Amino acid sequence: MIYIFVFILLLYPVVKYDLMAKTGGENKWYYLNLFVLILLAGLRYRVGGDTLMYMGMYNEMPSIDELSYFDFESALYNPLWYIYCSIPRSISEEFWVFQIIQAIIVNSVFFHFFRKYSPKYYFSVILLYYIGYYCYFNMEILREVLCICILMLMTSWLFNGKLRYYYLGCVVALFIHYSAIIMLLFPLFITFMKKRSWKWQIILLLSVILLTLAVNLPILILSLLDVSETLTRLIEKYLDDQRSFMGMVFQLLQYLPVLGMIYIRRKFSSDDKRIVPCDFTPVVSVVVIVYAMSMCFEGFSRTVNYFIPFVLVYIVHTIYAFVSNFRFKSNQITYIIMGFSLMLLSFNYYYYYMRDMSAFFPNARFKVIFTPYYSILDPSISEERERFIENYRDVGIFF
Repeated sequence: MIYIFVFILLLYPVVKYDLMAKTGGENKWYYLNLFVLILLAGLRYRVGGDTLMYMGMYNEMPSIDELSYFDFESALYNPLWYIYCSIPRSISEEFWVFQIIQAIIVNSVFFHFFRKYSPKYYFSVILLYYIGYYCYFNMEILREVLCICILMLMTSWLFNGKLRYYYLGCVVALFIHYSAIIMLLFPLFITFMKKRSWKWQIILLLSVILLTLAVNLPILILSLLDVSETLTRLIEKYLDDQRSFMGMVFQLLQYLPVLGMIYIRRKFSSDDKRIVPCDFTPVVSVVVIVYAMSMCFEGFSRTVNYFIPFVLVYIVHTIYAFVSNFRFKSNQITYIIMGFSLMLLSFNYYYYYMRDMSAFFPNARFKVIFTPYYSILDPSISEERERFIENYRDVGIFF
């Protein structure tokens, strides 16, 4: 399977450069990995859930020449999405052209972010990104991922206090996807969560859960911010469905590894700017609030996506700090927390792909969205995937 081949390809530089600390040839492997991941996503054929949805409406997208009389006011999506799509649409009516451009942008930004903020262990971050989120970011959330890329590109402004430029970037992101409203709060997150202990986060987690169960907290916040009626209705749509008990448990399992890493990071903090050029602890710590609200409102889990790049870098740095120092500073509790966190992290990734979706297609697992893989060089159609996604979309899962 092609996914396994790519995994082995990404694993090799992790072993050579991150684990064995060899030098020489890093750039070649970096660009080879980037090239492969661009082609894997860019040349896919009818692979991905949202991919099929956007593929089906691609012919309705305006070209650059048609933008002048396109009705943005009544259009379903935000204006910059149509402007963005008009570029590949003007080049070709074939959807794979859009996919190539999208894959170049998304993966180039992720790779740049990983190498900039994890200069010593970026191959490990790339591998973790591939295992957990590559298919999701490249084949599912095609609009929202552009906003996440904008956030990554603005990270230096965010952490260096250049908020005038940062908020301008937020405005651009909002014209692509409304979920980017969460980006407006990142400066507050960084200020509020500085030097907060993991114990304080547990208290905050329980408090947010209890408050969210008592009142519709997201809608209350929107009313206080005087958000537009259109945006409020859209967010209400996302928050309309309450989670089941098992859904709440799964969200808690998603957060616990992050909490474990925060605890361990406090034990093995590093001031070496070559290893940790920017401390993402304040941003990662905010995940406690996001996951807590996601436990009660399923749609709110979309906001977690904006934290994922920071979490990936944070997890990798924490693991390497633990491995480098465990002989000298670790105690039994630290061993248990690290082992439990890694076990849960692995389970979460496994469960994402392998969770039972038989309600939408007999014996289906969620991985059917991404497997089998077909490319435009061999344009086959998976009937199981087509029927699954058709049924999945009929109950309002995709938007």
